Amino acid sequence: MNAAPSALREMVKTNARELFRDGKTAFFTVLFPLLFLAMFLGLGTLSAGGSYRIAVVDSAEQQAVVSSLMQVDGFHAETWTGTQPLSAGDLGGYDAVVAVSGGQARVVVDASRFGALKGLRSALADSGFDSSRTDFRTPDGGVPFDPLKAALPTGLLMALMSTAFFGTATPLIAMRARGTLRLLGTTPLGRLTFIVAQAPVRLALVVVQLVILATVAVVMDFMSFADTLRLTGTGLLGAVMLFAFGYLMAARLRNAEVVNGLLGLLMPVLLFFSGLFLPLSMLPSLVATVSDMLPTTYLVDAFNHDLNAAASVHSLTTDWLVLIAATVVFGGLAARLFRWDQGEAR
Repeated sequence: MNAAPSALREMVKTNARELFRDGKTAFFTVLFPLLFLAMFLGLGTLSAGGSYRIAVVDSAEQQAVVSSLMQVDGFHAETWTGTQPLSAGDLGGYDAVVAVSGGQARVVVDASRFGALKGLRSALADSGFDSSRTDFRTPDGGVPFDPLKAALPTGLLMALMSTAFFGTATPLIAMRARGTLRLLGTTPLGRLTFIVAQAPVRLALVVVQLVILATVAVVMDFMSFADTLRLTGTGLLGAVMLFAFGYLMAARLRNAEVVNGLLGLLMPVLLFFSGLFLPLSMLPSLVATVSDMLPTTYLVDAFNHDLNAAASVHSLTTDWLVLIAATVVFGGLAARLFRWDQGEAR
């Protein structure tokens, strides 16, 4: 009665040991994703800072906001003393103008001065205006580009793909090349049990990545702690979809080095066609057509609902449904095509 659960437990333990025993696999599964997160966050942080003139429109909270802004290095904040409010699209020589009213803050910032965003966000949070109560705009009414915030979905997707590809597909292919899968195929171990046993340790690594990113997002005042729950759900759903694709890649192949090269090329291509390097609106229509066919595009869009709402295109429901459908398709194909060995007839 307990044979199947016992076999699954033993396979989970064995798989965890195997994953961390190989130094290269452990690096690409554990350290490499974290390095990518750190790299993108570092690039975003480097773009912050500078010297800025900021005006705060008259209100009951004006002095408190000015005081908070003055605590930021490089910020020179003052009260807006003009007799007339600024006209649309006019910052009156300031780099940013802050208006606080009814518990909400509206910030109009020069589009070319996005380095001020981190300090503005932090100072307003100290004044009691978190991300849900703050609206950032450019003088033309658009949403300013925030390199630090934009780095989060890029770093997270790279981390998830690294774990799913190099931490899932590569080890399975290496096991086939060594003949380990052929030996397992001679035992009563079922394919489904074997595949399911790969999941726990990898999902645990994904949870660690999501916790790190959510912590950064909360510390940077990008979102509240409660909002990170939806982001975590999206991340787990995206990870399962990418794992299913990794299983599909490993279903029959046996040359890990070739696959590593292909996956290493595939990752930046997916990032490009998913709209992370450049907005899809700036690219030829053919690129947008290809992008609409990629499930990673919808994963990025789902991340943007929480990390960069201005960049989201589809509803979150649409994004999640596409990810679920892709998981079913990739997982179904992987289960159907999986072979213990290339020569297996069944």
